[in-house]
Parts: sequence; structure tokens; C-alpha cells
Amino acid sequence: MWGEPTNAQFRAFRLAKGLSQPELAELVCDHVERETGHRPGTDAQAISRIECGEIAWPRRATRQALVAVLGSETEAALGLYPKRTKLDADKDEATKRRQFLAVAGLAAPLLGSQKPVRVGAIDVDHMRQKFVRLEALDSEYGGGDTFHLYFTELARTEQILHTANRGLDVSNKLVELAAQQAQQAGWAAFDAGFEKVAIALFNYSRSAAKEAGSRELEANSLVHIAYATGQSDSIEAADAACIALGAGATGKAVAMLQSRRAWSFATAGQSDAAARALDDARAALDVSDDSPSWCSWMNPAELDIMAGRVWSVLHRPDRAIPPLQRALADYPDNWARDKALYLTWLADAYLDAGDHMSAVTAAEQAFTLSESVSSVRPLARVRATAQRALAASADGAEGLARRAAAARPPIPLQL
Repeated sequence: MWGEPTNAQFRAFRLAKGLSQPELAELVCDHVERETGHRPGTDAQAISRIECGEIAWPRRATRQALVAVLGSETEAALGLYPKRTKLDADKDEATKRRQFLAVAGLAAPLLGSQKPVRVGAIDVDHMRQKFVRLEALDSEYGGGDTFHLYFTELARTEQILHTANRGLDVSNKLVELAAQQAQQAGWAAFDAGFEKVAIALFNYSRSAAKEAGSRELEANSLVHIAYATGQSDSIEAADAACIALGAGATGKAVAMLQSRRAWSFATAGQSDAAARALDDARAALDVSDDSPSWCSWMNPAELDIMAGRVWSVLHRPDRAIPPLQRALADYPDNWARDKALYLTWLADAYLDAGDHMSAVTAAEQAFTLSESVSSVRPLARVRATAQRALAASADGAEGLARRAAAARPPIPLQL
């Protein structure tokens, strides 16, 4: 290790692109070779030295390659200068915390000018405990309301990483915490309808998790990317996540990733593969294991919900309705976003079973819950279900479809 990172701008661009130091070095070499016909000796060590400020002004071909590969507008945007005076460094330090994730179009919040002098393991534990409490808010509020809470915590962690003195073990814990915070902020962005921001944060989380050596968090970032894209490559990403997880992972982590893998198979119409993934999730689930907070909520009820969703999208109402009814029987209304979503899949299953009255009743309940939630997803689902009910000539579907089409969730125009 070449020391602590001081060029936060450069590191932020790399992480936001989801690249490790060796991966970036390889892309730089490829670019220079295409442009000049000669392959340079840039390696991961050179990238590390740039991040640590030991190399402030690489060779011209390398600088041009970095600008192209990382997608920055200028060399200065990457924190590269022909000479770095103390005044330059002081000016950079004041803006560093606002520069990371610049490629996602985000501005870090103002966190005050007081900088921590020394950070230890106890401080990191307090930061983690605070974030666990904030994570719990995801169950009650939509991403439009929670994004800035999570993003501010990520900004604070990055500020500490770039300004405070700490040991190597504490640095690793901070990078792992940043990966978790970026993941949660990305989920909030996705929930609020800002997919580009979400994917940038998930890539950031994946790279930070890899840097911290957290295979579980790295795998979960891949699954989040699969879920957010919802495209043909989502199965590949979900498979990669389960491979990245490796041996020795907690049962809840395995169950969560396998259940989301089942969802990827279901959306692609692969029922047998989805069934096998659900079986693997149930076999792995251990409610008593000591799991990290990002998967500690996984339990039999949550697995029932995912199973119901999987079989609903596969148009198997016989297998979808029982687990969804079982899980929703005691599901609290204050978790309005998630309950609204799950009710729409139950409504779809009722439609497939020919029970139009129950379908419209469930969809109406979902619509009521979704109206005040700062999330785009429940209302989008209600609209889709209402249109299905309308096509089936279900009583009450026309009014529901009209009201759902006119409704607007309380989402900000920009994060």
C-alpha cells in the first residue's frame, strides 16, 4: 500500500465507474496502445500512486487515456495538475467531498468545516450503528425522502477517509461502511426513479466492497445492479453475485441473493431455474445467524413474499397466492411502500386465477397505500395491474385505472 488516498477526485471517478485499480490500469494501457501503437507499463501500483498524490502529473498519453476512460471533462477534474502547491492542495481539500460521484451528477451536502483529527475503531462502530438505525427508515419511507439521509452519511464517511488520521484496519472498516452506505443510497435513488444515479452508486459500492475485501457486499451490489437494470443481463449479474459470494457466507446473505436470483429468472420466464433458486434460498435461510444489517431483515415471511412475486410474474396463481396471503396477513400498513408493491403482485395472481373482485380490492388497497409514498414503484405497479383488470372487464377497474393514471407520487424533480 502506497499510503492514504489524497486525490479524492480521481478515486471517486474510478469507484463510480466500478473499476478496481488493476482494471483501470489495464484500460489505460489499452487506450494508449490504440492511440500510439505502444503499450505503456501503467499498472495498479501506478494508479495507487496517483490516488495517493505521489504522481500528480502523469505522462501526456496516460493523462489523455485517464480522461477518456473515466469520462471526465478535463485533467483537472481528475485532480491532476502539473504542479501542486500547498495553496492548490488546500483549495482541493475544500471541494473534495463534493467531487466524489461527480459523474453521477450528485453534489455532496455541506458537512461543515470541522475535520476529525483521529478516527479509531470505536468511532467507526458508532458510525455503523447510526447507519443501521437510518437503514430502518427504508421500511417506512420512499427513496425520495430517504436518499439525502443515506447520501449524507456516505459523504461524511468519504470526508473522514480523505481527511482523518487512522490505521489500516480502521481504513478498511471505513471503506466497507462506505460500500454499504452507497448501496443504500443507490437503492433509495432507484426507489425514487433515478436509475442512472442508482447504478452509479451500486458500481461505487461494488468497487469499494472489493477494495475492503467484503465478498458479501460486493455480491449484493451486483444483485442490486441486476435488479435495477431489469434487462437480459440481469441473470448474468445475479449469477456473478452468487459466485462472488463464495463459501462461508451467512445463511441470510445466501438466502437473500438466491431469492433475488430467482426473481431475475422469473422475469426472464425461466420457471424451473427460478424454482431451484427459491429452493436454494429456503435451504440456506437461518434466522438465528449473525448477519450484517443489510441482510438481517431476511426471514421466512420475506422469502414467502419473494416466492409469491416470482410465481405471480410467472402466472402461477396456485403457487403465488398462498405465500403472499400468508405474508401480508400481518404486514404493517406503516410499511406502506412495500405492502403496496406486494399487494399488486397478489392482485395480478388473483387476475390469473379469475378472481376479479379480489384483484380489484387488493389493487385499491395498494393504490391507497401508494399515494403518499415518495417512491415511483408502487404507483407504477398499481397502474399496470389496473390496466390488466380493465382488460379483463373487472368491475371497478375503470375508475381505479383513471385515478391511478392521474396520481403523482411526492417525488422531487431531482435528487
